[in-house]
Amino acid sequence: MPTQEALADKYKVSRLTLRKSLKMLSDEGLIHSQQGSGTIVRSQMADHLGELLPLDLPIGTTYTHRDQAITSKVLFFGARLPNETEQKNLRIEANEPVYEIKRARYRNGKNYSYEHTIMPTRILPLDEEILAGSIYDHLGEKNVFMTDARRVVYAEGADSESGSALAVKPGTPLLVIEQIAYDQKGSAFEYSTSRFVEDHSKFVLDVHRNDIW
Repeated sequence: MPTQEALADKYKVSRLTLRKSLKMLSDEGLIHSQQGSGTIVRSQMADHLGELLPLDLPIGTTYTHRDQAITSKVLFFGARLPNETEQKNLRIEANEPVYEIKRARYRNGKNYSYEHTIMPTRILPLDEEILAGSIYDHLGEKNVFMTDARRVVYAEGADSESGSALAVKPGTPLLVIEQIAYDQKGSAFEYSTSRFVEDHSKFVLDVHRNDIW
């Protein structure tokens, strides 16, 4: 990118305004500053399987694959009371009901992931029609946005349930992403576990510092 001086002059804004704007882009992971090289626009990395899913940005599969056909099949949808792990991760009480959602997701018609999601029912009403599309898009329409997330990544063998959803044999290696998602108010609104077939999915993690603006 051009220097801050050049950008400020081009767009007729103050250096302070420009720095705030650049920091917002940096916080979104769209740019980063590299010593000796200035500000760099994050490359749009892809391979022959399609776009890589960034692990370091609080966005979902549908958003990162806008140019591809992402579809969902609802395998289970219901409401119940949370267990202890769900209470802890979502910071809710034992008597606060949650949705339990299980979905198989497909990218361009091929098995992509198996998602198990727990979400407090107070967040907003859900139904199977909504779940067949993008949950995050629907949340955004209701002014609920994922701004932060904690993700734990590990590998495990498929069990009968995930194997059936992903059309693989039990024991097949899967990449698992366990996530707690937070909205713009800092409230945990989702606890989910997503399982991916290793030869259908690839992920990227860019590491950079945001404290130099």
